[in-house]
Amino acid sequence: MWSAVGALVLAAGTPYCSAALGWAATQDDKFIYVREDVAMGVIVSWIGCTILAIAFVVWMWKRLRRRSPAAA
Repeated sequence: MWSAVGALVLAAGTPYCSAALGWAATQDDKFIYVREDVAMGVIVSWIGCTILAIAFVVWMWKRLRRRSPAAA
């Protein structure tokens, strides 16, 4: 279930990430500015990646624990 949630959150923010790399950033002499909606999309994608990574680590931990002879 958590993998599906992470994938959906990641998919929701992905279009904004591509926009952040292209046209959504402006610059003056001292600062680089990113539009608020694009910054929120990048944060949402980061949260989705984090959820997916945690779900993967938990899945691998459970899988390796089942296969170890010490668990028996």
